[in-house]
Amino acid sequence: MTQIDYIKHLRNNEDTSISEIASRVQCDWKTAKKYADGDINLQKRGKRSRRKAVMGGFEEYIKDWLFEDQRMPKKQRRTAKVMFNNLRELGYQGSDRTVREYVRKAKQEMQIEGQQQAIRLEQFPGEAQVDFGEFKALTDGQEKSFYELVMSFPYSNGQVCIVLPSENTVCFLHGLQRLFLIIGGVPHIIRFDNLSAAVVKILSGTERSLTEMFKTFQWHYRFRSEFCNPGKGQEKGHVENKIGYVRRNNFSPMPIIEDLDDFNQELHQMMLNDQRREHYAKDALISDLWKDDFNQLLPLPNVPLEIVRMHTRVINKYGEFKLDEQLYRAPNASPGRQVLVKEYWDRLEILDNHGEELLHRCPRLYLQKAEAIDWAAELEIFIQRPRAAERAVYLRALPDSIKDYILSATDLKERRQRIIAIVDILRQHPLEIAVMAAKQALTYDRTGINSLRMLAARQASAQIPESVPLDEPWTPSEVAQWQPDLSMYDLLGVANRGQ
Repeated sequence: MTQIDYIKHLRNNEDTSISEIASRVQCDWKTAKKYADGDINLQKRGKRSRRKAVMGGFEEYIKDWLFEDQRMPKKQRRTAKVMFNNLRELGYQGSDRTVREYVRKAKQEMQIEGQQQAIRLEQFPGEAQVDFGEFKALTDGQEKSFYELVMSFPYSNGQVCIVLPSENTVCFLHGLQRLFLIIGGVPHIIRFDNLSAAVVKILSGTERSLTEMFKTFQWHYRFRSEFCNPGKGQEKGHVENKIGYVRRNNFSPMPIIEDLDDFNQELHQMMLNDQRREHYAKDALISDLWKDDFNQLLPLPNVPLEIVRMHTRVINKYGEFKLDEQLYRAPNASPGRQVLVKEYWDRLEILDNHGEELLHRCPRLYLQKAEAIDWAAELEIFIQRPRAAERAVYLRALPDSIKDYILSATDLKERRQRIIAIVDILRQHPLEIAVMAAKQALTYDRTGINSLRMLAARQASAQIPESVPLDEPWTPSEVAQWQPDLSMYDLLGVANRGQ
């Protein structure tokens, strides 16, 4: 207010020019003109009542989610769209734009880097791009690496995907075959990276030396392969973008995989649902544009190709053989015997050296990158944020008894105490003990920290085997084996009751 008075004083009393006023006050020329010659009402305006902000009460959820996502791989963190959908389930009535803006500002404050955009390439109908992507999932109480094999169609912007335990040759070709069955045909041109499952050696120009299995697969399904130049992943930019899109929308937050076949069936339904949205540039549904892609597909062969790799192995003296650094047992094969091993993506078949008699069949094992979960450390972060535990990713992978023990406490103070109790138990005992203790605590309604400790200690002692009697030679056998007759004491008790 003092500055406005000074501007008016310079103009009215000292007849100063607007340029001179702007120079003295160090303000914009338009601002000086406005206050020097304009009719300004300097009276204070009354305060207008404002409605409560639409984000009121929901900021904490977003901050909790962003805090939790910092512990996850960058590519599997929640997007603003996922947060918006979760907030709507909690009663949020605002728009997704408000959520996006709040998430953007919150990420800037937390110095979370945004994702980079990929380069988009255009192609004609019936052409596809294929590549692998890696993501983490919770399975068998561990974090394990899985691989998404994505086939994208740049013309329609559609995609299909299958999750596999490895990206080796057998899994790669099995995945391609399954994707052909899903779409009901074969793209006449498929662009790949120079992945080792297909390419043995990069020759000059576009020439490639291919693996025998991939050449046989290509001949059987009659498609033409194109490979990117070395280090030029942007040449298949559409599938690169789709790998991130599928990961963000289907594998974030970190999924739980109990059965891979069931998970892939659910994933396929998600891919179908995704085709109901509009193309980003063509003002048409992806499902409608997909018809043009489908009409250009090659028909499937009448007989599918058997995806199998053959090996010869010799059984060691323990009845075992090694395949890809993994030991397998062949119980029906004698040591020193040569056997024929048929490697499928999900199983091994062990036959005699002539390939006529099936000796054994066993699941195919994969050395997936696995990390044991420190449950105490994962739960400890929710001691100060007990409400965030309701939608915590890792909590979904915990056994039901521990989840029920924590979440059945609706009061946040009590929930915090229960989280402290579980963390304390997990610091001292294995997960199995904590599961049984939590189950008993809920059954007997004894949910306090001390009660849970006592139940856990009882479960732990119950699992300790009984000690073996000491074998000492000094006590005479007559004394060690003596069994006293206590029936006389029973008679004394009856006599006393009679008196």
